[in-house]
Amino acid sequence: MAMIKTYRRDDDGVLHYREAWSEKSGVRTHMGAVGTKGRTRFHSTRSRTWPDKPTATEFLDNFTEESAADGYFPVPDDDHGWLVLQCWTFTADLSHPDDQRLFEHGQDALDEHLGWRGVGHYDGNDLGGKPPAGYDLDGTVMNLFCKVVDTGLGVKVVRSFARAFHLTPYHVIATREPGDDNDYVLAWSPRKRDKDFDLFRL
Repeated sequence: MAMIKTYRRDDDGVLHYREAWSEKSGVRTHMGAVGTKGRTRFHSTRSRTWPDKPTATEFLDNFTEESAADGYFPVPDDDHGWLVLQCWTFTADLSHPDDQRLFEHGQDALDEHLGWRGVGHYDGNDLGGKPPAGYDLDGTVMNLFCKVVDTGLGVKVVRSFARAFHLTPYHVIATREPGDDNDYVLAWSPRKRDKDFDLFRL
């Protein structure tokens, strides 16, 4: 599936996305302000039924040119930030129903939630370590990594994901700004007194 993602920040500082990807028999476009679902539209491409329409490749090429003319461009990889949703599980082997649900369904759900709001995508996980003291949990730590075009908007979107997915309250969110020398910093915690973030919690 070919996919084009472009972005533009307007005069008020609002970041907008405009993207398109090929599907069976056509191309779907999706646009809006980053952090919102925006609007989508399906465009039929050349076929026996529609011989005069552009091919998917031609449509995407035109889409890229028109987006650039309107000030929309891809965000380079080096300019993406990172966000980690750190979840503390009930059981080390993920046998608790909430742990199973998070591991089996949460990652795809998180990727969809990010993607449909134009903010980024889910980029993998790691498991290991111990939940922080004070929560009475015997489980492990699951870090869900997300690559985002704006960390502040990413935090808002991931918090809305946590509510929509009915995630347990045992999680925190941290962000890392673009640049190799930057570290993850705590962006949200259920405990207001928390100030630091430990990625590995060994």
